[in-house]
Amino acid sequence: MAKEFTLMTAIGAVIIAGLYITIFSLVKEPNRQIINALIIAGAGATYWSGGLGYYEFPLGVIMIYLAFKGLKDYKFLALGWLVHTLYDVLHHLYGNPIVPMSPSSSAGCAICDPILALWLFMGAPSAFEWFRQKTML
Repeated sequence: MAKEFTLMTAIGAVIIAGLYITIFSLVKEPNRQIINALIIAGAGATYWSGGLGYYEFPLGVIMIYLAFKGLKDYKFLALGWLVHTLYDVLHHLYGNPIVPMSPSSSAGCAICDPILALWLFMGAPSAFEWFRQKTML
């Protein structure tokens, strides 16, 4: 099956990132950070058996380390999404997609993940508070 990349893939990925940020903006700290660390740890196993053989396993180890460090510093969680982006690109080009029935899902994930990383580098602020502050200026 051909791995195509369309504008809809990109738009969908941006929408998913926006929904993720919006939903997690409803979660109060420190739970927001803890849950994001758990998600990063789990993201390390999403591609196991994804077509790259033994090259799949370092991602799990790296992501668990970043998740653990991310319990204290959001920057490590952001790095986790950037590392995952690298695997997204590799899987789009050479492996199996993250969602088997959607050939371009790894490409979409490679767009979504850096958006999440940017939000986490900012300290995962509540989107509601952020917009409220911007509109009051």
